[in-house]
Amino acid sequence: MKVKVQTVQPVTASMWLLALALSTPILLLPFARAFIAPLGILAILGLFMLVGLLRQRGTFNTTDKALQVLPRFFLFIWLPMLISLIDAEYPKQVLKAVELYPLYALMALAVVVLLRATPVIKQIAIIMSWIVSVWAFDGVAQTLLGFDMFNIPLERANADLGRANAFFSHPNKYGFFMGMMAAIPLFTMYLCGVNRLTHILVSAMLLAAVLMGGSRGGWIMFAVAFLPYLFLVYIKPAKRPIVPMVVLPVLLVGTLALVFQFSPSMQNRLQQSMQAKSLDYASVNAASSGRLDIYIAAWRMGEAHPINGVGVNSFDKVSHQYLPENSTWPKDLFPPHPHQVMLEIWSGAGSIGIIGFLLAWLVMWRLWKQALPEQRKLALPVLMPLLVLWWPLNTHRGFYPSELAILTLFFVALSIAALTSRSDYK
Repeated sequence: MKVKVQTVQPVTASMWLLALALSTPILLLPFARAFIAPLGILAILGLFMLVGLLRQRGTFNTTDKALQVLPRFFLFIWLPMLISLIDAEYPKQVLKAVELYPLYALMALAVVVLLRATPVIKQIAIIMSWIVSVWAFDGVAQTLLGFDMFNIPLERANADLGRANAFFSHPNKYGFFMGMMAAIPLFTMYLCGVNRLTHILVSAMLLAAVLMGGSRGGWIMFAVAFLPYLFLVYIKPAKRPIVPMVVLPVLLVGTLALVFQFSPSMQNRLQQSMQAKSLDYASVNAASSGRLDIYIAAWRMGEAHPINGVGVNSFDKVSHQYLPENSTWPKDLFPPHPHQVMLEIWSGAGSIGIIGFLLAWLVMWRLWKQALPEQRKLALPVLMPLLVLWWPLNTHRGFYPSELAILTLFFVALSIAALTSRSDYK
């Protein structure tokens, strides 16, 4: 009787080079829109790959889960955007988002096909973890010393007072992207099985960097990733889970208190958030930087156009019509987006957009349930940034503009590739 033995393939230098190439969008993310260049190259490759797939097989490979899930995810997001164009008040604004999405899908196709042929998700996660860790170290150093390792001062043009901004060309984006991307090194450490000291040092540095970034959206995203990380690394494997459940909150409170002493941005943010001395509308609205006003405006938009919304990516063009009468927003300055993902989809694409968004989540959830345990573990470093960005209660920058839309499809492609990956490589 012959026994079939599965051979384990070594990781080669060319695989590391591919991983580095696919990590360049994150490497270039701090430098304005430079990160779009490598993704544009991937979109061109994706076009040739699509033509090749259609010519060779007549259609997509129906037995390949990756090539089933990706187009479904894309269509569930893109078709409601297209439908919102039908009676949009500002169709040119809607078209800016709609016409670019197919290019993002081609980019995602190229990523999936490349990673299905050469599975280097783990190597990509490791490289991106180093990149994000450099961001974190740079931001912490900048806050503590007054300048970062590239001699960029903490107080500079276009930077909010006291917020760590590192070497980001748009300084105020640092806290947001740190909150989103910090999930990568957290779950890469879990994937690689590093020692406990490395876990403690790196996670403490990431926590400090996110807090010093001064972005409340970044804080929320980091918290959504950090809690399951603590469970997987400290509580689940513990012989006595009660011990880490008692110790970890104490350590977190101590870290927060320490960071608070050295971070002016965190002090300012907390002082602003504590302005609400009562729970009346005016106090809460002021403490949340006018969020209640724009939440009401977004809800009213959806109510007025419940089927397909007012048109995606046009919130700032029409929000003045729906703001409350006593709104604190200046008449010549309208909010760019609702700062809440479900409200943005509701106002821009209506109930069709909400259904599409939920179906996109369902597609990814089914793929997760069908994946093997090792595939799920492999996917966590690239899936968690997507989860923290688009979980239904998040508040952040816009859902439809190109910057986050292209990052969404990029991480969707990485996640799909990981959840359908081969297991014959080290």
